Amino acid sequence: MVDSVLTGADVKRMIQGAAGWVALHREALNLINVYPVPDGDTGANLGRTLAAASEAMADVAANASAREIATTAASAALLGGRGSSGVIGAQWLRGFAAGLSEDGDASLTAAFASAAEAARNAVTEPRDGTMISVAADTATAVQDADADLLAQLQRAVEAAYESVEHTPEQNPVLKDAGVVDAGARGLEFMLRGMAGALAGEPIPDVPAELGAIDPGWLARRLDDGGEFDGFCTELVVANVQDIDGLREVLSGDDETVMLAPDGEDLRIHLHTTEPADAYAAADEAGRIRVFRAVDMRMQAARTHESESDAAVVAVVQGSGFVRVFTELGAAAIVSGGAADNPSVEMLFSAAESVKGEDVIILPNNHNVTPAAERAGELAAEADEPQRVHVIHNDSQAEGVAALAAVIGGVPAEDVVAEMQDALQAVRIGRVTHAARTLEGDIPITEGQPFAMLDGEIAGAGESIDEVALSLASQMAASLSGASLFTAYVGEDVSDERADALAEAIEESTGLEVDLIEGGQPHYPWLLALE
Repeated sequence: MVDSVLTGADVKRMIQGAAGWVALHREALNLINVYPVPDGDTGANLGRTLAAASEAMADVAANASAREIATTAASAALLGGRGSSGVIGAQWLRGFAAGLSEDGDASLTAAFASAAEAARNAVTEPRDGTMISVAADTATAVQDADADLLAQLQRAVEAAYESVEHTPEQNPVLKDAGVVDAGARGLEFMLRGMAGALAGEPIPDVPAELGAIDPGWLARRLDDGGEFDGFCTELVVANVQDIDGLREVLSGDDETVMLAPDGEDLRIHLHTTEPADAYAAADEAGRIRVFRAVDMRMQAARTHESESDAAVVAVVQGSGFVRVFTELGAAAIVSGGAADNPSVEMLFSAAESVKGEDVIILPNNHNVTPAAERAGELAAEADEPQRVHVIHNDSQAEGVAALAAVIGGVPAEDVVAEMQDALQAVRIGRVTHAARTLEGDIPITEGQPFAMLDGEIAGAGESIDEVALSLASQMAASLSGASLFTAYVGEDVSDERADALAEAIEESTGLEVDLIEGGQPHYPWLLALE
């Protein structure tokens, strides 16, 4: 017997039930994922989103209200969500929470209406035949406020099923591919899990059969595949003051842009050929907390074709370095580095998202290496295990040298060996300001510019650019026969300063300097000599 008032304990079970149902059908949902891109990750994305919501339940007080529980779950889902299905699912939860009364409403009518509106508002150009239309149809189905809570949820499940079955008639892409919308089916499973939990029913042991994409349609799509040109890009940005302005900058001609606010955070999802531009726009608008970009063409190939080359995941700071790593062929970018280490979950999720048996992670900072290695352990234990190879490097400049050495068509172990050889052939210099006073052979006072060469203190001075010039001279003298000198310009260095230093280095060393905008924080100058 279900009480007429929804309690916090009820909602906790409902969230866990939703997560369980989607997790059970994760791979089945991946196999029918065709819209907007058949990249095979809807089940994984929605599953990870709901897992984040479910895990957040452990930190909520036992006597918390239904609305408090639902709000906590929605916030966790928004922060931990992945892909368009994850963003919409998180927004649906956020709207559901907002529609609950503080004391546990005896009706879910307002909650479902609010959820449908929140899901629709997450998308710049809402389309029928998706999670959006299923959310709307379920809201209509539970308008009878006289029905009890379980009866309303069961009506929502029935309406969701009927709505999902109708999605191929609403979206010709689905009809041609011979499947229903994966995200829409995912929302139906969320509701089945919520209703089953409220009724005290266990999650099934065996997933339902959901069919598969028509192979002929898929082959044609992969051959034509203009929609695969670009990166599925996700951000969480804090303290954005002008959300509409950022939306306008990001949108362009891309109809997949989603912006979902939650407190001081703004969750963003878009498909773009220039993830570096999205990074730069978000960095200017607020403070980037999470950034991830996945190459959709590589993701689709590794999902549906016999693509065997190892994929590279790079940990990156700065819009310029985002551009460098994506142009060199990194399959996925995760934000992080000095003073901003990505979590194990972020790295594991990135490895999982690029698919395939072999993944190489470039931590680009020694503090990130332990998390990368732990992500590799989790990937090896996953349902679809992956071999994760972690390159032990300590700067983005090293990462560029390693990635530039990658060749295709060879075993992953050989690729790793080539990358490690490339690291041995490059010298790395870094110039920054001292965070504290240091004693030693080269004493440095707090705030003073100083240089490091291959991880060892190499000098200090009064001017950051003078220290950089002295470091460049040391590097040139230490590596005879070097021919490639690269200077990566930090976020606060003007073009005039960069040009002046490059000219001075060329005069001092006789080597031509390649200036690259890195946009990295903390280090105004990163120098690489090969």
